[in-house]
Amino acid sequence: MSDNKRIAKNTAFLYIRMLLVMGVSLYTSRVVLRNLGVEDYGLYNVIGGVVVMLSFINSCAAGATSRFLTFSLGSKKGYNYQQIFSAAFYIHVVIALIIALLGETIGLWYVTNKMVIPIHRMDAALWVFQLSILSCFVSFTQVPYNASIIAHEKMNVYAYVGIYEAIGKLGVAYILSIGIWDNLKLYAVLLFLLTVSISLFYRYYCVKKFGSLCSLIVVRDKRLYSKLLSYSGWDLIGCFSGVARSQGVNIILNLFCGPVVNAARAVTYQVEAALYSFVQNYLTATRPVIIKYYAGGEMDKMIRLLHNTCKFAFLMFSCLAIPIIIESDYILDFWLVNPPEYASIFIKIILVNYLVISITNSINIGVQATGDVKRLNIYAGSKVFVELPVVYCLLKYGYPPYSAFLVLLVGTIFVVGIDLWVLKKNIVQFSCLNFFLNVICVIITIIILPTLSVLMLHFSMPSSLSRVLLVFLLYWIVIAPLIFYWGISKDLQRKIISNIRKKCIYDKNRICW
Repeated sequence: MSDNKRIAKNTAFLYIRMLLVMGVSLYTSRVVLRNLGVEDYGLYNVIGGVVVMLSFINSCAAGATSRFLTFSLGSKKGYNYQQIFSAAFYIHVVIALIIALLGETIGLWYVTNKMVIPIHRMDAALWVFQLSILSCFVSFTQVPYNASIIAHEKMNVYAYVGIYEAIGKLGVAYILSIGIWDNLKLYAVLLFLLTVSISLFYRYYCVKKFGSLCSLIVVRDKRLYSKLLSYSGWDLIGCFSGVARSQGVNIILNLFCGPVVNAARAVTYQVEAALYSFVQNYLTATRPVIIKYYAGGEMDKMIRLLHNTCKFAFLMFSCLAIPIIIESDYILDFWLVNPPEYASIFIKIILVNYLVISITNSINIGVQATGDVKRLNIYAGSKVFVELPVVYCLLKYGYPPYSAFLVLLVGTIFVVGIDLWVLKKNIVQFSCLNFFLNVICVIITIIILPTLSVLMLHFSMPSSLSRVLLVFLLYWIVIAPLIFYWGISKDLQRKIISNIRKKCIYDKNRICW
């Protein structure tokens, strides 16, 4: 199977999973918000955010694991997959223990002494915190198994698990509506059990499908541990930046604005996570191919795929993000009936931010493939030490909550230039000028006409569900031919036209017969 067909097949499996999870998540968010109430819903998300803040170290090790396992499959140097898998597992176990210790000391102190939590909900908040730590522990030790599935490009597994996850979340929403116990405690317990069951399945599948590759052995190779930890160590700054930008801002919002604004941020996160999964699924499918191209020394193919990944990631996300930005007020009212204050403006700013992030995340795959992530994380990651103090000062001096997300947007735009410079330093064949002309200029040109078209429609019709549907439909109709003629290469255009003609001739002959 060709690389393009394999990417398309894997992306299709991931989109099946995403559509199921997204549909259920959006529905259950409405049910959970109604059953928990705005205050408890905000508490759950901000307390879980404290644990995520402590677990950023794990994200770094996860990136290292995924990169090294995929590299071992594409490299011609015979890297030992089983040794990498086992060493990564042991590293994650140690990390899990360290994070649990930090959570039960620093994290517990912060929740009980610094967070804005109503006295009568402190007991339930501690339940959420403890179960969040346990969930993190399970997730940490799960990383090598998930990385193995991605490295082997078995994306259909995620589609099957997505069905189970969707059914599980529907079940959680139903049980909450019965009201048999304190809903906040019950919600935390049920989500923890769902996380554990999914983790157990992934482990069983990897051992069953990949055999000895995912069987644990004793690894005494200090150089291997050193490589994994060195990669993770430099990635630490970048991981901290990503987590601190979201969860750090969430904590600062709690300090100055209380759990009600955290509820607005939580609603925004649901929309953000659901929509960006369109991009993330595509990046997950292309990541192993890009890394394998680099491992095999095929630089031209790698750069060409990297260009296409950036363009398609941005344009795919724009097909949902731009119509939602324009119609966010009506969509929130229709979805949640009584959405939290600031939710609409949060969504608008964050979706613009994620349009830019779709480009930076695509570029980062190329840097990660080289294994030299030192420059990337020093320059791009350290910006968080500027962003969070600025956010803190703005909110302290009375600026509105959405100013925090404007700061993050400015920082993300700044990072695009840094990422391109770092990629050029690592890959000599890469040209920043060609990237700007073939990617940035192309995507900006493509989205201008559909955006103007839907804006004219938006202001010419009264607010209604019909207008929302027409905005989406018009954007897709206008952007599709623009992507075909400007977004893809001439060779790919000819292949698509040729396949359509062959299909039409085949169908015509079959009808005549």
